[in-house]
Amino acid sequence: MKHLMPLAPESGAAMVCVSSRLGMVGMPNQTLYSAAKGGLIALARGAAIVAPGLIMTPIIEASFQRRPDPAAYQRVGEESILLRRLATLFLACPESSYVTGAVLPVDGGCTAF
Repeated sequence: MKHLMPLAPESGAAMVCVSSRLGMVGMPNQTLYSAAKGGLIALARGAAIVAPGLIMTPIIEASFQRRPDPAAYQRVGEESILLRRLATLFLACPESSYVTGAVLPVDGGCTAF
């Protein structure tokens, strides 16, 4: 952030902090993870950038592929999301460049209740 943000106005760069819905809601046995993700959300707010939730990124996809049945493991993940599907990264594109200073719970409705 320290090195990218001064370049952002000229380059049109976008910075997206990827946090988790657990940074906004608690879950048993996830206290430390939630605290870390909550800290990232606060950092994102302070830096005026957005922090989406579970997104189908190369890291998430690789974690599915390491399982004996990747499709079944992905379905389990999707079933934990209200909309029953993973998101794709869309906040770093030019169309979303006006979004700033917001924490958007892009989590398929998990934090809506």
